[in-house]
Amino acid sequence: MGLLDKLIGKTPFGILVAHTQKVHACVELIRPLADALLAEDYARIDELHHEMSRTEHEADILKDEIRQHLTQRHFFSVGQEDLRRYLARQDDVADAAEDFAVVLRLRQTRLHPELKEDFLAFVDKVIECSERLLEAAEELNLLAETAFTGAEAKRVLDMLQGVSEREFESDKLQRRFARHYYQIEDQLDPVTIMMYEKYCNTLGKAANKAEGTAKYLRNMIEAR
Repeated sequence: MGLLDKLIGKTPFGILVAHTQKVHACVELIRPLADALLAEDYARIDELHHEMSRTEHEADILKDEIRQHLTQRHFFSVGQEDLRRYLARQDDVADAAEDFAVVLRLRQTRLHPELKEDFLAFVDKVIECSERLLEAAEELNLLAETAFTGAEAKRVLDMLQGVSEREFESDKLQRRFARHYYQIEDQLDPVTIMMYEKYCNTLGKAANKAEGTAKYLRNMIEAR
């Protein structure tokens, strides 16, 4: 190992990628949770909630490892404070996914059959936001090697644009889902409508946090 390598040490970008992957694993659990809701399988929702909690905890362990790493190393392609803020935004995505699991456990609320198509379209688009973020974030090691500049940076910027596009689409699907359940509100009790609102808010938050993470990574690249 050369002198520079000894000074720099192991960079945090590999662990950041692992954290992104774990965060996305949390978001992926949203779909089986949604399927369990539609099946009115509340025992399965409980199981998936525990799995979500374990996965989010594993993401927290990686987060703490990265933070410790940042206190010990000083030579990175981007500033340590930028990396801490990026990590915090990424962590918010996992928290939002876990919030959805928590909401599903609050009350055994049946989803009206007329809402199934709109609900699942919304769910899948939220997961797509996280998928696009993962694809971009998995390039962090290569980005670090090129000091967040050049052709690799441009390629990642294009990928990040995909996150914003899907978040915009998820917003539209969220509004469509909400309009639909208010159109049939005479068939629903007020508490059920309140729970549907919570589904909207937690799912929308997951997509918004993914976009926020993507925007921060874009800013880190464009600032170079």
